[in-house]
Amino acid sequence: MKRNVVAFLSKENVALEDVQDKKKQFSTHQKDSEDDLILCLSSHYGKAEWASLFSDYEISSSHFDQKSVKGAFFVKVDKRYVIFTFGHGRSLIDKSSIERGFGLRVSMNLGNPEQLKSIDKSTLDKVARNTRSQVALNSGIQDFDFEFDHEILKSITAIVSSGDEDLEMVSGNDSVSLYTEIEASKFKEIAERLVDAYFSDKYKEKYPWAEFIGLESDPDIIEQLEAELIKRFKSNNTDGFWLAPPKIIDYENFSGFVYSTRSIKNNAPCKHPELKLEAFLAEAPFKSKATINIATLKSKTISLYDGNDQHIESIRFFDSLNGELEKNGLKYVLNDGRWYHIKQSFAHDVESYFDNLPRWNGFEDKPYRDRRECCYLRRVADNEQIAVLDQHWIRQKSVAQNYEFCDLFTQCNRIIHVKHYGGSSVLSHLFAQATMSLEMMLNCPEVIPQIKEHLEETYISFDFSPSESRVHKIVLAIIYPRSGELNIPFFSKVNLRHRARDMQNKGFTVELAKIPVDNLALQNISTKSKCACKAKTAKCTKSLTDLG
Repeated sequence: MKRNVVAFLSKENVALEDVQDKKKQFSTHQKDSEDDLILCLSSHYGKAEWASLFSDYEISSSHFDQKSVKGAFFVKVDKRYVIFTFGHGRSLIDKSSIERGFGLRVSMNLGNPEQLKSIDKSTLDKVARNTRSQVALNSGIQDFDFEFDHEILKSITAIVSSGDEDLEMVSGNDSVSLYTEIEASKFKEIAERLVDAYFSDKYKEKYPWAEFIGLESDPDIIEQLEAELIKRFKSNNTDGFWLAPPKIIDYENFSGFVYSTRSIKNNAPCKHPELKLEAFLAEAPFKSKATINIATLKSKTISLYDGNDQHIESIRFFDSLNGELEKNGLKYVLNDGRWYHIKQSFAHDVESYFDNLPRWNGFEDKPYRDRRECCYLRRVADNEQIAVLDQHWIRQKSVAQNYEFCDLFTQCNRIIHVKHYGGSSVLSHLFAQATMSLEMMLNCPEVIPQIKEHLEETYISFDFSPSESRVHKIVLAIIYPRSGELNIPFFSKVNLRHRARDMQNKGFTVELAKIPVDNLALQNISTKSKCACKAKTAKCTKSLTDLG
């Protein structure tokens, strides 16, 4: 009989009672005293949860009685247990005792890489976005629009054999689901097969990029990383860690970050225009170094205040903390409150690309000392060497939406996009804006006259034809509050490489620029200062993009 069987794998040398969840009640059953084949069962009696919908009917309550049974079948293979689960049997397992990623590795080793049915992936430029891609006909990874240089493979579903009689299908992440011929006598054989597949290295040939980036879910490794993190904080050694906003900040209505709840209670919040780890630790210290633990790190928050000195919201300190650690030959990255493991060769390639990307020093003598980004852009624009295009709207034909082509445009044909420094999810908006701008240049001829009109009152001209050689350079400029060379979170470097390569392949030069911050001048700016910057739409926009 063919059916789906779901299995987990325990860690090595873990006792049976440690694999079982001690908080759950269950009965244990063995056949012929075989200690390597153990079935655990748990039953629950209750009413169907939808029974109350029909309370007005004259129906005996016994008709709504139901019994649910869940089971976990433990099969010992060498020094591990393969646990087959039935119903909600996974709830009988202690999750800290299982091998994370077991199902994904088994699926990659058993499945045919040219017979994939679906993949689950997570995109790094917006880490929280998880997607599933499916195809009508079984196909290879190349047909799933999976880009290994900035996406994480979380699960695959694949055909194991193409023969109709022997057809099997496998999928998984932490657990593995195998559609196969099954009967009681075959569990031992299947368990051994799954363990062999888990320890096989075939997947490295089939999917050579599979271990480049991965969300770390092994609780033991996470515990070790958190222990190292706590050790760093206790010894005041926070080199390699920094704070960055985990979300987009509306700087148009923002007066600062506040670290200390004490200053808030005293109605005298000390506001900071930029996030700095050193300032946070000075103003929101831990009660004592001895009491620092991961719970205290995760419990601390940072408050955001608007231009009227009103509290907007709070963000978690731990979600804002970024950093990198190395352990056992792997680089681990803390980003948006999660740990990721990075293969060293991949990390080296990404870091090398970032280091070798050309820098433009056009902002070295133009530090940021303004309350808002728009004010800075208008201050540095002189309409001779630099023109401002921030909030100068353009539209695509038949699309009723305003777009910002770029923030600044220079006489030397530099198209400049500017954003405040932040976490990887923040900087992804900067890279996406630059990509969108190029797409419009290349594919939407109606935007060119609109850009030209916005530049009419300047000494700067804009001429572009998709068929001519590229003369424009794309500058990604970051308002950077830290001293020293420009550096960004690792996942921002991954996303930057992906986006910049795409622009370079279209013939454009991509440059990075650091906009230094004059923190002293910034502290003296009134938080209640009003902004006179205004948006502008080209007169020719309507005739070029009229939806009618």
